[in-house]
Amino acid sequence: MSKKIVFITSSFPYGKSEVWAINEINSLMSLGNEITIIPRSGQGKIINQDAIKFSANLIDLPYINFKIFIFFLWSIVFNPLKFLKLLIGIVKQSNTIIDFIKAIIVMPKSIFSAKLLSSKEINHVHSLSTTSAAVMAYIISSNLEVPWSYTLHSSSVLNSKYKRSFLFQSQSASKCRTISKIIANDLSNFIGPSLSKKVSTVHLGVDTQGYIKEKSNINDPLIIATPAELKEHKGHVYAIEAARKLIDMGINNFKWYFFGSGPLLNELEEKVIELNLSNHCYFLGNIDHQELLNKYKLHEVDIVISSSISIPDVFEGIPVSLMEAMSYGIPVIATNSGGTNELVNGESGILVKQNDAEALSNAIIDLLKKPEYRTKMSKNGRNKIKQDFDTMKNAEDLTKLF
Repeated sequence: MSKKIVFITSSFPYGKSEVWAINEINSLMSLGNEITIIPRSGQGKIINQDAIKFSANLIDLPYINFKIFIFFLWSIVFNPLKFLKLLIGIVKQSNTIIDFIKAIIVMPKSIFSAKLLSSKEINHVHSLSTTSAAVMAYIISSNLEVPWSYTLHSSSVLNSKYKRSFLFQSQSASKCRTISKIIANDLSNFIGPSLSKKVSTVHLGVDTQGYIKEKSNINDPLIIATPAELKEHKGHVYAIEAARKLIDMGINNFKWYFFGSGPLLNELEEKVIELNLSNHCYFLGNIDHQELLNKYKLHEVDIVISSSISIPDVFEGIPVSLMEAMSYGIPVIATNSGGTNELVNGESGILVKQNDAEALSNAIIDLLKKPEYRTKMSKNGRNKIKQDFDTMKNAEDLTKLF
């Protein structure tokens, strides 16, 4: 049965974050669900072309304007008990005074959004994060008197600093959705046995319909891609060192494209120069999501690599970038960090140790020199996506959860 669902995002469809939501929302709509998207940080530029279609589904509001302010005052005056209940809820889920201030900032917009939604017979409100977006979901669901839920993407926030918000939100929410089994286990342990009954894992997924038959040979030169933000936990430095090791072993005919932006760009570019890799490693900045998929579709990429590492307070989920490559039959190599081994397990793709440039280079050589092994990884990767990470199957599970 189709539902009317409100998605509270951090900024999606604006900006470069939450790109994975494209597949999820598309699939939910394909199942007949009516989706309304409310970005917490509204208004901006839609960077990814395949997110433009969601403009028609948006309630795009600033934090405050004259209409929102007047309705907020009206709500306080004419519904004081409801306002007081919401205020108490905000206090209970605020870990610090900063959290309380952030919640108060989104409160007028949330109450006004609920007013706009009141005639739509909404069935469920879902937050794509556990930050102030979840506070918005809580306020809107309370005003509409419908259930709400949240998605947890990382275990890194499961610490004493956020205990109050997780306990309150998990108690208030009808479901606590995680994107991997390891995160589900961490969340269950964090919130305790009574609330852990609400925890369910529904993976993120990718489209498996547009698959092109895998290519038996490789490009000349070999094309490697790493789509990831240029941040420490993505481990780019080990990828660069792996490129150097390839050359030291006599393999020169390759190009390694790094798609993404981030604070480490200058440092990584200097590393490339230092290791004399300027003719092999290229930082190409952000790439439109659909453009990247077209490269996969047209066999312009031979191998996709994730070199992520574990660092304090950062948890790697299950990389959608790997799912997308695998869905097109592109063999992948990944480091064993976070929940990656739920996707890449040694059979569906090559799983190597973290912080190990030599392991990465050896895995590349195996794919380069063993055509049958490469074909096996391509097929197994594709089958893994169809089995566990098909966006339509996961959207069905998510609809049932809602």
